[in-house]
Amino acid sequence: MSNKILLKIITFLAKVIDKTLIKTALNDDFHYPKPSIYAFWHGNEFPMMMSNQNRNIVIMVSLSKDGQMLASLLKNFGFLTVRGSSSKGGGRALIEIIRYACNDYSLAFACDGPRGPYHKLKSGVVYTAQKTKMPLLPINCSPKHKIVFKKAWDKTIIPLPFSKTIQMYGKPIYVHSNDNIDEKTKEVEEELNRLFKFTDEYYWGKDILKYLQYHPAPKILIVQPSRIGDIIFSLPVLNAIKEKYPNARLSWIVDERCSEILEGTPILENIFIWHRKRVSFKYYRYLMKSLRKEKFDLSIDLHGLAKSALLVKLANAHFKIASSSTNGMREFSWLFSKEVKSLSNEHCVERHLEVAKYLGCKEEIKYPIYIPEESFQSVREKLLKENINLKSIAGIHSGGGWISRRWSSYKFAVLAAKLKKEINLDIVLVGGKEGGSSEKCLNEEIRRDSGINIVDMTGKFTLKELCAFLLMCKIFVGNEAGPMHIATALNVNAVAILGPTDAKRTGPYKGNTAIIQHQVPCQPCRNRNCKTVICMKDITVKEVFETIKMKLGLSKKANECN
Repeated sequence: MSNKILLKIITFLAKVIDKTLIKTALNDDFHYPKPSIYAFWHGNEFPMMMSNQNRNIVIMVSLSKDGQMLASLLKNFGFLTVRGSSSKGGGRALIEIIRYACNDYSLAFACDGPRGPYHKLKSGVVYTAQKTKMPLLPINCSPKHKIVFKKAWDKTIIPLPFSKTIQMYGKPIYVHSNDNIDEKTKEVEEELNRLFKFTDEYYWGKDILKYLQYHPAPKILIVQPSRIGDIIFSLPVLNAIKEKYPNARLSWIVDERCSEILEGTPILENIFIWHRKRVSFKYYRYLMKSLRKEKFDLSIDLHGLAKSALLVKLANAHFKIASSSTNGMREFSWLFSKEVKSLSNEHCVERHLEVAKYLGCKEEIKYPIYIPEESFQSVREKLLKENINLKSIAGIHSGGGWISRRWSSYKFAVLAAKLKKEINLDIVLVGGKEGGSSEKCLNEEIRRDSGINIVDMTGKFTLKELCAFLLMCKIFVGNEAGPMHIATALNVNAVAILGPTDAKRTGPYKGNTAIIQHQVPCQPCRNRNCKTVICMKDITVKEVFETIKMKLGLSKKANECN
């Protein structure tokens, strides 16, 4: 059989197989629209050829008889070829291929030469990157189902029809004029071998740790849409993942009420806003396209309810895991993500950190909350207009989502009066639109009943400004709600007044917060509109005031300790 006939047969079969392949590109945003140098291993030519055809790429092919056949096949798939290799005609071929680079062509090299050794990089591709100043992109393509010619030195891979195929890009590597060629050659070789290991083995497997370890830049989505306290509880997981996997590209999907708390966080690449009140098919189709465009490698559901399960489904990450959240996974959310189990009596922060531990991360508590200087400046200006002494601020938050979590507004008024008259603190009330019903009315009652001058900043701070304000407080007092959890995360000197909930599971977590809670037989409970609220009514102004004095170093106990 003549070579021409053989070439036609091979081309026909290759094009038939190509039409059936299900192709996915990962990290394809590393593929620049400008000309680049693609580095890949021998044996990978067929899947690479099928995934990169007609893209203005010039590829170097050896002068051997097999090289002649391959060059003709590549031309049939839209590639330009330059003949030569490290063993024969390499110098002339390099000069020719560099000329193509000057004319805005991308270049491609099978980097382990025409005869190997297997997966040992020859320096020609690095030299070319240095001369052309083009980014060098390690790349590997692997079909799930394939034929491997194991007796061939390069272990040639042929995709089987209808196979799923992935193409993975590594991070661009630049070779500068003063770089050591041998060191750069080793760097590219290590990255190519890592990509090969990932695409050939770990992408198709179930070992999530190996997947993340070998992935050059895994995309991870945190699914925790609301509310503020829950988001604060989830932040240590975000930080732990970034410290373990510094190249990970982290995103978060959150509802529009809470998104500001995440804005500006340096370790977050993207924040996706879920508008919970938009219920149209058109909106959810748009949200699904936006999420799936990212091709997330891992989603982590830290909410464990139906709404977060919906978002997990829309994102459709490669791996899907979840924490046990506050009360385990509920509302069928366990159907969509694998639950990482935790002890039943653990705090929500610790439950979430079980996910970080599962991913090989350290269980260190850090809250990556970004507060811009403009927020501090804005708060200072607003408070100075109200004649507040910035060095003697007592912040009070009387609201909260559940009515049963609210301490009496009258008691807050009495407390405020004592703080002003006995400790000479300026009282500032805070609250917001998301604090439940009539938070503004609660603070108006406090101002009316206190008999002193109190500044009410309800609804006047953004979330970032609230964070800045809390850091300016000498003491912060409030119910179990978002502001208290933020204060705790920021290590603010604080006193939390708790009622029906279990402080060990959902209360302020560590920090510099003193918790006041009375134990009653019906605790813990989830009755948001309890009529008796014994647990809150039994807490007196005196014990809250004495706790504040102790926090400020003004009580006898504090002095004795000192």
